[in-house]
Amino acid sequence: MFNLQHSTAIPTLMCDFYKVSHREQYPEGSQVIYSTFTPRSNKRAPHLDRAVSFGFQAFIKKYLIHYFNQNFFSRPLDEVLQEYSAFIKRTLGTEDGGKHIAELHKLGYLPIKIKTIPEGKSVAIKVPMLTIENTHNDFFWLTNYLETLINMSLWQPIVSASVARVYRKTLMSFAEKTCDNQEHIPFQAHDFSMRGMSSLETAETSGAGHLTAFLGTDTIPAISFIEGYYGSKNLIGTSIPATEHSVMSAHGIDELPTFRYLMKKYPNSMLSIVSDTTDFWHNITVNLPILRDEIMARPDHAKIIIRPDSGDSYKIICGDKDAKTEHEQKGLIECLWDTFGGTVNRKGYKVLDCHIGAIYGDGVNYEKMTRILEGLTEKGFASSNLVFGVGSLTYQNHTRDTLGFAVKATSIIINNEEKAIFKNPKTDDGLKKSQKGRVKVLSLDHYIDGLSTKDDFSDDVLETIFENGKLLKEINFDSVRENMLSELNG
Repeated sequence: MFNLQHSTAIPTLMCDFYKVSHREQYPEGSQVIYSTFTPRSNKRAPHLDRAVSFGFQAFIKKYLIHYFNQNFFSRPLDEVLQEYSAFIKRTLGTEDGGKHIAELHKLGYLPIKIKTIPEGKSVAIKVPMLTIENTHNDFFWLTNYLETLINMSLWQPIVSASVARVYRKTLMSFAEKTCDNQEHIPFQAHDFSMRGMSSLETAETSGAGHLTAFLGTDTIPAISFIEGYYGSKNLIGTSIPATEHSVMSAHGIDELPTFRYLMKKYPNSMLSIVSDTTDFWHNITVNLPILRDEIMARPDHAKIIIRPDSGDSYKIICGDKDAKTEHEQKGLIECLWDTFGGTVNRKGYKVLDCHIGAIYGDGVNYEKMTRILEGLTEKGFASSNLVFGVGSLTYQNHTRDTLGFAVKATSIIINNEEKAIFKNPKTDDGLKKSQKGRVKVLSLDHYIDGLSTKDDFSDDVLETIFENGKLLKEINFDSVRENMLSELNG
């Protein structure tokens, strides 16, 4: 996991170009720069009312420790200096012998201190999640030199964990209203997003964010990512056998024998069958009634799960009152009830027989999921009757601006004197206004700024987890989940 080979990305140049010149632009006598990392706004995603702390430990291990150690500190000094200076000369046309790079290399570690919110816990929008400062006066330039890498590496896992938190919170709310228990919740949102991600690393970090709140996933690398950077004594993620259209179409147009073939292949496990490769409603109204007795004869744990994969999601699941046929008016869940029956739970909602179920994963986002759940509730069906496959529209359709993340310098020490610095553009609507001075998080909902090194930080919710090249406080994934769920369970 951590045996990273030399990369084409130069460790000392994993930043925006303008960062290279900032070292010379700070005031003479600059010694310490202190910055914060904050979710500034949820205007683009108002349903994300909080930001979940996640991904910090993996980022620190992967980049600030292993990447820098293997690709910078462990390499010969003349080699890394040549690499740096040659790049600057051929791209900027200027001479830079890299004296500051040599000094950092000789130091042998990143002289940085990082404090973060404990992972799995969530903060209100505008509450800082991380602070960073240099611990050696010669390397004041390093704090914000790392800004680009921090933003690039952390916004995705935080946003995805925040999305997963809201999905789980919403599913719990519907279960509270329509279900006897919440045992199905960990599996009710299943991660389908890997193929829509921009890279393997994105799939790993985003998929890991999903797993802070759920167990169902098809993003296998996310499980390995968690095992490598966090560790766990419990189940991290899982899935079941499932078909795709190539499987269904390879057997031919008549899907009745295909269903039988697949059911024989998996007689003792759950099986998800994509059911709209040719004629979805024929499968639902003709083939499933024919197969009813065979499905009902399977073990209780060997549920057959029907997966529609096209059409209007609400109409497919909940029905279309304006449709021409009765089955389309009823929708999938009611049709399954007509064929297989079920029970009425203590809250008065219908629950499909344990041998049959449904999953929908085509273009699911928060609004679609909520609307479908509302539709099922109105029809008298428990929310547990449906699993959602959450893919690109759930997890890939985001940017750093989804929660307005930014790293901003808020304090500087010059010639042993500390002063608060801040950003507050008059042409802005308040979004880009930064904190001022050092900050202390009093609770997950409140912070104070305007502080300095002279103030007492003993009650700061932010915890020191990295200092001078070492991870000081490690958390396993079980504790991350526990932090997340303890908040939701209140």
